[in-house]
Amino acid sequence: MIDKILMSKTGIDKSEINTIVQNTKLQTNSKAGILYYDNEKAKNIDGFYIRIETAKTGRLKLECSLNKYYNYVRTGHQTNFDIFSFTNAKTAIDLLNRRTEIDFDGLKVNYYEIGLSLPMKKDCRQYIDKMQTIGNFEERQKLFINPRYKQERLKTTVFHRDIKKVFKVYDKVFEMTDKKRKDQPPELPNILRIETTYRRVEGLTIKKLFQPATIKRLTDQFLKDWRTVQFDYDIEVPKGTHQSKKMLAVEILNKGVDTVLENASKNDAHLGKRFRGIKEFILNDWEAFKEKIILIKTNEEREFRNVVQEAVNIAKR
Repeated sequence: MIDKILMSKTGIDKSEINTIVQNTKLQTNSKAGILYYDNEKAKNIDGFYIRIETAKTGRLKLECSLNKYYNYVRTGHQTNFDIFSFTNAKTAIDLLNRRTEIDFDGLKVNYYEIGLSLPMKKDCRQYIDKMQTIGNFEERQKLFINPRYKQERLKTTVFHRDIKKVFKVYDKVFEMTDKKRKDQPPELPNILRIETTYRRVEGLTIKKLFQPATIKRLTDQFLKDWRTVQFDYDIEVPKGTHQSKKMLAVEILNKGVDTVLENASKNDAHLGKRFRGIKEFILNDWEAFKEKIILIKTNEEREFRNVVQEAVNIAKR
């Protein structure tokens, strides 16, 4: 489940620096007269990024997708569309340790992602479109479409630099296609990726991260968070209700009265009659009508919740 991770260490002595530079074939660079080493040009080949700064006390930065690195060592392809367990992640750390000879127990964790790739029955847009918020009650956060990506296939909570925990859901295969990757999954055309990102992490080391108690806490929290995703509702209404009234009721339930009135005012004001009809329904009939509504989970929501539970059960092994 732990995928992309950023680790660091300060106070590295010259002997350790020389060992890491030789083992990982880091390039020697200089900026403003200060020496540093990295593998910027080869990071896509190596499967990880290392930078060592020599100013004052030596400082190491190591960034890697553990899922991609694990698959790269096994198959030669840097992919992360499969179910990736905590045991797999620990194996990836051990592989990195042998490859670099870095003392991982002393590394601090600054950033990490916990993610799952979920094989779904339908096009991922059908799930993403219906997901609106994540979190309970006062902690509920809206899932926004990220305009940097095409076809509205990625939603995320606010990711301002002050926010330490971010949620993201996207179409994994579309992302791979958009990046023109040639190692796409052959038999799983619909893979929904969900991720929780922890940023500006404090007081956490690699050793502590992979302790059983930490893994259990992270797994439980991941499942608890993603269980709170609110999907658009489907509804049952009294027999004989016009389809337009049903659609309006669904919109009110999903977006709220104020938003529906505001949107109708902006988009339908020039139509006059339709806007007045929506306003009159909300003011005069909505309170009584909503009591007759039966809320129904959509098929997409039911499938999502079942697949997440199954995937977590596998990944926490």
